[in-house]
Amino acid sequence: MSGAIDYSLIADLYDSYVRTERDIPFFLQEASQVSGEILELMSGTGRVSIPLIKARVRLTCVDSSPEMLEILRKKLEASGLEADVHLADVRELNLGRKFELIFIPFHAFAELISPLDQRRTLQAIHQHLSDEGTFICTLHNPSVRLKRVDGQLHLLAAFPLRERPGKLLVWNLESYDQKRAMVDGVQLFEEYDEKGLMRARRLVDIHFRIIQKQEFENLARASGFGVISLIGDYSCSPFRESDSPFMIWKLQKNPC
Repeated sequence: MSGAIDYSLIADLYDSYVRTERDIPFFLQEASQVSGEILELMSGTGRVSIPLIKARVRLTCVDSSPEMLEILRKKLEASGLEADVHLADVRELNLGRKFELIFIPFHAFAELISPLDQRRTLQAIHQHLSDEGTFICTLHNPSVRLKRVDGQLHLLAAFPLRERPGKLLVWNLESYDQKRAMVDGVQLFEEYDEKGLMRARRLVDIHFRIIQKQEFENLARASGFGVISLIGDYSCSPFRESDSPFMIWKLQKNPC
């Protein structure tokens, strides 16, 4: 889609190292207030999707990676669950219907690495949002996220592999180009068997854009949205630029 991350290289590993559940109660609560259909964009392998579907949410999932969506479909089949799953580019979204709630989890909007891609995506979301609907966009808080960007190689963590015996080590190296407002880097994935012998190694380029608060608000308003609220974490604390981990935007359509 945007060229930010090639998920085809790591789709089979994704669920082994992305295990956070900190945002799931938040999205379950938001979904519980909605009686109509809900659209999850950039859904990946269904980390958030599956808990929502288990809670009987009428969910449509969209992602641009066929490999990630294949894993989601296998999870749905294995659990006897159903969802409307679409392989699509969010910049060119055309599902032919509107949704009461649309959301992008896990800061994935930042993987749209050009302002043009961001505008196109917001305009497509605006077309798919019902008149009384809500769009939730999760972003990094720049002042907090950039503290972890130092140009050095760091071991993020070691994880047990989910699909086979062994361990996965994930290393990360990131640098920030202020002029481009871009974080560029690599993630190194090392697989070890149960005896501690390396089985495989993969190197994946990563790119994402650091989007400032005012920049996103201007972009959202130019795309036809008004701001309902901005919170700083999934416990719904007010956003504080100095130390909030995230920017979680709730938007609605501006009246015509």
